[in-house]
Amino acid sequence: MSPLLMQARVLVSERIPGTRKGSAEPAYLHSWRVGDALAQFGYAEEVVVAGTLHDVVEDGDVTFEDLRTQGFSSKIVSLVDLCTHDLGLEYGDARWVKMIARLVDAQDVDAWAIKLADLADNVKGSRTMPEDRRRFMREVKAPLLLRVSEPWMGKTAPWSALAQTIEDGVR
Repeated sequence: MSPLLMQARVLVSERIPGTRKGSAEPAYLHSWRVGDALAQFGYAEEVVVAGTLHDVVEDGDVTFEDLRTQGFSSKIVSLVDLCTHDLGLEYGDARWVKMIARLVDAQDVDAWAIKLADLADNVKGSRTMPEDRRRFMREVKAPLLLRVSEPWMGKTAPWSALAQTIEDGVR
């Protein structure tokens, strides 16, 4: 593991508290899995690191300036920014929609890869969520993300992984 990825993993494990959506699993492990998935898909180190950091601003009380100060590149910070909800919006689903709109505008395939890997892991872990949220994630968020990202990501490894995760959950 590179020093940069190790730095990201340590930051995430120190700053993202609590457990994951109704389970006993530490919340930071989700971020580690997103980075690991991107590495398995063959993405460059900066994308893997950004994937590992994708929730640290939302969930870890870390700022984009903190990331810069800690030596993360402008590309990494930009990718994390594109994958971060607008915390100025009160309603969570509206935050998510606005983030997806930003991804559409940016047309950044690396940011899309992070968001697809993120949602695939979220869907896999949704069994501990309340039924209405689990259904919304599987029946609305994931299909919408696949549809909207298809022009840039269709049939790539992260896109296919999310599609397969949805299919596996339907059976």
